[in-house]
Amino acid sequence: MGWSIFAFANALLAWLAYELAVCVWALNSCFPMIAETIQFICDEINDYYNMPQPFVAMSNVAHLEDANSGISKENVIATLVNIEEEKTLKNGSHYVIDDDKLKKRNPTIFLNLYVLFTCGHGVHYDALKNITKVIKFFQRKSVFTTENSPPPNGFPADALVSKIIVDLFTLNFEQINHLWGVLGGKYTPSVLYKIRIVAIQDSALQDSPEIKEIEANANQN
Repeated sequence: MGWSIFAFANALLAWLAYELAVCVWALNSCFPMIAETIQFICDEINDYYNMPQPFVAMSNVAHLEDANSGISKENVIATLVNIEEEKTLKNGSHYVIDDDKLKKRNPTIFLNLYVLFTCGHGVHYDALKNITKVIKFFQRKSVFTTENSPPPNGFPADALVSKIIVDLFTLNFEQINHLWGVLGGKYTPSVLYKIRIVAIQDSALQDSPEIKEIEANANQN
């Protein structure tokens, strides 16, 4: 006897739940590198302005109105609003050399991070001044490398890339309206930047089969 529509639906939902759990497990290893990169950028801004308390803090601007969030409206909040794969670097090699042996590993994923810098200061003039400071900082320094970002902040230690580029990303009015609708809050002075690129690699090396013989066939007339 065949499955009923309800049994089929339950089986489909169970399968989707399993696939989602696998995806979440695979992505968990990516988040520390993403968090480290955003925190590194925040530290660079704070170090430049040398304020007694952090000028920029990494948090979720959607919780700005929450009294228990610990977020100060006087500070600039850096919020990750989107993650995008860098398609131009997608076709990486599946094989690497390890101890003079050819081994297989999934290609590294290269990501672009879209980070929204927001200031909800009660005084609109001061909020605009704080956002201007963020813009001025990135106008002065938009490329971060292991050479130009020495300690104490330092380039992210686990980074698989040697350069991070920060570009101003402009939204139109419709996109701004949609973004703040997703965030669930009223618009406050903000600026969006695209951080390129963050590399993610967490695949274990696998032994590649040894090539012992190559057979060549030629068509003969």
